[in-house]
Amino acid sequence: MASPQPPPRPHQPALRLSSERYLRAHPETRLLLRGFLRELLRRRPADVLQFAAGYFTQPELPGRIQEELRRSQRGEEGVSPQ
Repeated sequence: MASPQPPPRPHQPALRLSSERYLRAHPETRLLLRGFLRELLRRRPADVLQFAAGYFTQPELPGRIQEELRRSQRGEEGVSPQ
């Protein structure tokens, strides 16, 4: 008996190109992930899911990301969201 076939996967090069375009158009994504990973590794919480939920629901997070975007557009280095 034949084994079940996995579902078809999207054409990988096209998906990669599409993803790269999206990430270039949305630099805030890099800032969000960089800040999250920095805090995750600094604090090393036992419950990563709970930490992530708290991190991404901080009311001040959008403002911090916007400020970091402005700083990066002005060419200021070494500044990242807390």
